[in-house]
Amino acid sequence: MSAHHDNRLRALTHEDADFWADVVDNVLIVAVTDRKGIITYVNDKFCQISQYSREELLGHTHRILNSGEHNKAFFRDMYRTLYSGETWYGNLCNRAKDGSHYWVATTIIPHKNANGDISGFVATRFEITELMNTKVRLKKQAATDVMTGLLNRGGFNASLVTAVEASKRRNADPQVLVMFDLDGFKPVNDIHGHHAGDEVLKTIATRLIEVIGPQDAISRLGGDEFAVILHHSLKHTPLQTILNKIQNLLEEPIMLDSATVRISGSIGATPITSEDTLEGLQKNADVAVYAAKQAGGKQARMFTPSLHKTTMERAKILSEARQGVVEKQFEVYYQPILNARTGRIEQAEALMRWHHPERGLLSAGAFTDVFADSALAQIMETHLVQSFHDDILKWKEAGLPSLRLAVNLSHLDLLNLEQQIDLFSEIRQLNLDPGTFMLEVTEQMLQGRRAEKSRLRLRGLAEDGFGLAMDNFGYGTVRLSTLRELPLQSLKLDRCLVRNIGSDTKARSLLASLIKLGHGYNLAVTVEGVETQDEFDTVRKLGVDYVQGFFISPAVSATELIRITREEAWNPAPTAS
Repeated sequence: MSAHHDNRLRALTHEDADFWADVVDNVLIVAVTDRKGIITYVNDKFCQISQYSREELLGHTHRILNSGEHNKAFFRDMYRTLYSGETWYGNLCNRAKDGSHYWVATTIIPHKNANGDISGFVATRFEITELMNTKVRLKKQAATDVMTGLLNRGGFNASLVTAVEASKRRNADPQVLVMFDLDGFKPVNDIHGHHAGDEVLKTIATRLIEVIGPQDAISRLGGDEFAVILHHSLKHTPLQTILNKIQNLLEEPIMLDSATVRISGSIGATPITSEDTLEGLQKNADVAVYAAKQAGGKQARMFTPSLHKTTMERAKILSEARQGVVEKQFEVYYQPILNARTGRIEQAEALMRWHHPERGLLSAGAFTDVFADSALAQIMETHLVQSFHDDILKWKEAGLPSLRLAVNLSHLDLLNLEQQIDLFSEIRQLNLDPGTFMLEVTEQMLQGRRAEKSRLRLRGLAEDGFGLAMDNFGYGTVRLSTLRELPLQSLKLDRCLVRNIGSDTKARSLLASLIKLGHGYNLAVTVEGVETQDEFDTVRKLGVDYVQGFFISPAVSATELIRITREEAWNPAPTAS
């Protein structure tokens, strides 16, 4: 301001001090304190907003208005600035007499005497409550998942930062990060529509708040993935109890307009410690989630260093498998299945093999994680079907009689809607006869929530011309009604039934009974796991239709299968009457 204007303002305020005081009082909230902060003057606007009378305020400090919104460090910084003789600017949240909070934009100016010493302070303020509430509301919205009302990923990250910082304090309370996604959620979207999927997510969110409470951070990270930072809940409820409650709420049926659906979840948990990083905590929780899924799902697993080692090994296998696909290291092998009556090879079970550059020839059991990776599984299935096409053509050119290919669906989880559609559509696109394939199903595929859908899909495949076989029969507890309800053509008896049949009359009687049972349902019966001449002779005498096992042959390449099939047929032995 120029000296001319400065002098003019001094003259105006000197000549009409009351007028300018009224201007200040109508615009600003004013308070004057002594050097110790004791209030010596407040204007009417201060009394109106604070709801305290002038008499209640004079002689007290501003602590009477403390809302608890600001920590001690905030006030230390303020006093340091003021006692150094500088003006302090900032936003303050005060508490009115009725307990409500209000915000004021504040300027505090040190008042100095003739000697230049601070004799007191003058605070001028104007209310910004609505502005601050709007900022808080917008900040909350930015951190909130619109659909469920839970924290979104941004809000979760902020909460996790706070949790990690809190863990660094001395005698910090225990905190645990819990993460899970919803098993069975995608079929809800596929079958009932995205609106139904949204309702499932909202229901899960509501249940989480009811079980855990609003004090702990609950987040929907995106899709069907959720995270919870347990803190307050752990003060009165054991962790395992909370995890059990989460598992139960996930499995509780959800009523939709069109149907009742059931889902589940695999839960991973990891303690939050002062040594952890945000990325490390989330990776640890993901590792635990994966371990829960690998153990069969519908359970919770805590992170441990050994789980981390397993995950690193899995990541290495997947990386090597991706390179292996590029370098065509994977090949379909075929284990011959002999017709026990004709002595000729009429079927072969398709089995994936990996020519690993360091570990040698690997069977599918050594790289099951490859099929758990959706992207790799899709590539492998495409490769599988193309191999069927090429190998069948190779066998025809070699003059071999038609072989029926047994494909174990459980190994590839082909009842996954997307994968099965891709696989079987590729079979048709390559003009392969569905009747060439015998699709093997297991007891596990016909249990649980997916049972009815599995049965419907299998019936549809049978109508399309694919053969169906019940695999590993006798190992589990398949209901006999299943043999009648499904359009099966074959029954494969598990390899465990062959053990000791040469010397154990009970084992031999059991096997004979199961063979007769299969025939009673008009099914061709195959015995797996035959490894010796004695076992082979015994099962033939018992009247089995097909024999599979190392005694006939291990799984071999398509070219080697030509040589084996061309060999002289096995001399059939008399069968039991």
